Amino acid sequence: MRDTFYTAIDIGTSKVTVLISRVGSEGDLKVFGTGVVPSEGIQKGRVEHIEDARASVRAAMSEAQRYIGETGLSGVYVSVSGSHIRSTNRREVLDNEAAAEDISPRMLDDMLRGSFPKVDEGQQILHVIPMGYTVDGLSGVRNPLGLAGKKIEVDSHVVMGDSVVLQNSIKAVETKDVFVKSLVLQGIASAEATLTGDEREMGVVMLDIGAGTTDLVVYRQGSPWFSDVLPVGAQSLTRDLAAALGSSMHVAEDLKINQGSVYPDHVPDNDTVEIPDMKDHWQRPIPRRALAEPLNARMTEILKMALTRMRQAGMQDWPIGGMVLTGGGAQMLGLPELVEEIVGGPVRVGYPYGISGLPAELRKPTFSAAVGLLVWGIKHQDSVHEMNHSVPKETKTRRWRFRAPMRRRAGTQA
Repeated sequence: MRDTFYTAIDIGTSKVTVLISRVGSEGDLKVFGTGVVPSEGIQKGRVEHIEDARASVRAAMSEAQRYIGETGLSGVYVSVSGSHIRSTNRREVLDNEAAAEDISPRMLDDMLRGSFPKVDEGQQILHVIPMGYTVDGLSGVRNPLGLAGKKIEVDSHVVMGDSVVLQNSIKAVETKDVFVKSLVLQGIASAEATLTGDEREMGVVMLDIGAGTTDLVVYRQGSPWFSDVLPVGAQSLTRDLAAALGSSMHVAEDLKINQGSVYPDHVPDNDTVEIPDMKDHWQRPIPRRALAEPLNARMTEILKMALTRMRQAGMQDWPIGGMVLTGGGAQMLGLPELVEEIVGGPVRVGYPYGISGLPAELRKPTFSAAVGLLVWGIKHQDSVHEMNHSVPKETKTRRWRFRAPMRRRAGTQA
């Protein structure tokens, strides 16, 4: 039983979510345990106080394990975020020193290990994700296994982060009985749960608006092409609203969720809401549009920041698939309309989609990352392309020779 469970731990700025699942006999996902607790010791996606963060993770784990007893969970999948995240795209070239031979899984494993770039001191590789292969000059190959070839080139999307920040995330989770099988970028996890296959192929921007950060992932031709994390999220909207109204944070959060809109043009001029003062002693009426204006200003800033980051990465044309919004901040009233006004193109709010057996209560944007972690874990349980615990050991001397890898801008086409 120990190895049959998949455990996802989504460590966010506002909450820690733990999901424990198994894959049913018909391939459906069966979630046996769910734990959601407020986060402590987490700021803008990174662990700032290890003991507080560890206590939050333990509490969420305990809540999830109530449903399955003391069954051992062993390896877990953990989300990471934060402005320390960086990404780049690389090309690795592999020459066959002997005659052409069929490309085997081991050859691809060796190639991807060779494409792990040398990173600056203090940086750590998080993901190396193949985008496509070229075999003896034939480009656009998605899966080269079994093909004969003397020369293989692989274009990979590489995600890296601050090694201390990543290790602190691991420390917040691991015990003598639980180890982190893989850290997964939160934006990539959310994409696993929310994007359709057509969107990935056409090209799409996935924007996961969390409490403290906003994860940005651009997909092209089925694979991630650019990944980034903005150091601002939905909590900033709450903070701005509290400052504008002279209210407490908890009052501003309640007003943001229940009365707020990020698109003032859709708020009738004569709509009013009543708000208490800082001590919650009395109520005063204000125009509802007064809530929308600071929310609009901050969300506009987030969207324009995302556009700037994508342009700096080399993206010139808006992808046909448009933008998919997810995360708790994606539920803001008027957000799709604001996105259409600023960036144009199709836009939708994404939630865990197309996953058989997923409980209805988890089909919400706020659970996209946690559910996506489960999907990632199931798909990549035997992967050798992860940063921790999974790089294969050297075997027999191979007959393939690596050339020096070439670093490429995110926007460079293969």
